[in-house]
Order: sequence, then structure tokens, then C-alpha cells
Amino acid sequence: EDLGRQYNYLNFSSYARVFASLIIGEIKRAEKPVRVLDIGCGRGIGRQAEPQQEIHEAADEFWGIEPDETVVPGDDQFDNFQYALMETAELPENSFDIAYSSMVMEHVSDPQSFLTALHRALKPGGSYLFLTPNVHSFIPRVTKLCHDLRIDEFVLRLVQGQQQVEEYHYPVQFKCNSPKQIGSEGERLGFLPPEFAYIEGSGGRSYFPGPLRLVYAALKAKRQLIKNPARLATMICKL
Repeated sequence: EDLGRQYNYLNFSSYARVFASLIIGEIKRAEKPVRVLDIGCGRGIGRQAEPQQEIHEAADEFWGIEPDETVVPGDDQFDNFQYALMETAELPENSFDIAYSSMVMEHVSDPQSFLTALHRALKPGGSYLFLTPNVHSFIPRVTKLCHDLRIDEFVLRLVQGQQQVEEYHYPVQFKCNSPKQIGSEGERLGFLPPEFAYIEGSGGRSYFPGPLRLVYAALKAKRQLIKNPARLATMICKL
């Protein structure tokens, strides 16, 4: 609630830290023992292993699922690990107190199947926290337009470079990362109304190389003048 009331523009050092602190807060408030599920765990939150490890230490049982088989978890990284999507993972029903994901929801191709599987895995009263690009922010809007025009791979290579695109980029869908999409799908399944908070750091600068720095400067000036949190680059949701 505190985060949702603030205008969080360039006033934090790491979105991974912010997100991990929210998850750990949820763990501390939950009734023990607490079982936590990391969906699309990858190589950590924002590719940082330390926040993920802190969540593991706060939880009583820590599970992870990841579809990319090139990701190899450490021996003690998870109590249970599967190579799977949320929709295909073999998870016990009504068993997780908290599930979370970082930069996953924008890639979900079938929101109904994803959220149905999530609802089935969570305990009654369990919560799902996720962090995703805000579809109403500038860069995600441009990305969605490029995706719709089928030029997103080409444009991303221009601004980010071939190597980074091949290593980090997965196709975006933008079917489940707006308040309207999440609210309607969640209500249909029986979730409570979602809560939202928005943050933005300086990471977006990497998408504005060379002359495009002028565009970033203009966008930054607009952010500082028109303080609309719902237009910041990253959305955090609790469902």
C-alpha cells in the first residue's frame, strides 16, 4: 500500500531489491510453514541471485519452475525444481502460500490457462506477486506496436545489439500485463481485486542509444513534470 501511494521514479537502486522485499514481507505475514513458488525463476530476479536466495532463506519450502533448459540451478537453490511452464508444471493443488514471478507475465500466451493453473496451486488465501513491464508505459507501448507489426526482433537488434537479443530476449505477448486484463481474468477465477504499484529506474536508457538519447531526455523531463505513477515503466501486482 505504501509503495502504491508513492511516485517511484528514479528513487530506488534495484527493482529486484524492491520486489524481493515485498515477497519477504508477504512471507513474514503468512502462517508458518510457508511454501513459496518462483515461476520462471531463471538465473534470479533481474538475473540477480542474491535477492532470490534471500527469499529462499525466508521461506520454509522453496520451489522453482523454469522452461529454459539452459538454466541450471545450483544444488541448494531450490527444495524442488522443474523445467516447465506454469501451465504444464506438476504442482500439488492448494499447497502454495505465495507464488511470484519477475518479467514473466508479458510472455504468457494463454492467460486463462496460466491463471487457472496458478489458482489451482495456491492455497485459499494465497497470493501471487509479479513484476512486469507496464503495458501503458512508453517502451512497452512501442514494443507492443513493433510486435503487432512483426518488426520487434529487427528493432530490438538495432537498439540492443545482436548478442544481447539472442541471450535475453523471449517473444512478448502482452496478453496479461495490464490492470484491465489481470482484473477481468482474476475476477473470473475467484481472485480478489488486484493491487498495483508502479516503479521506474534508469534501466530504460539502454533502449535509447546514440541520437535516441534526446528521446530519453524528453521522456525523463515528462516523467518529472507529469507525475503519473500509472505510466511508469514497471508494474508490480498482488493478486
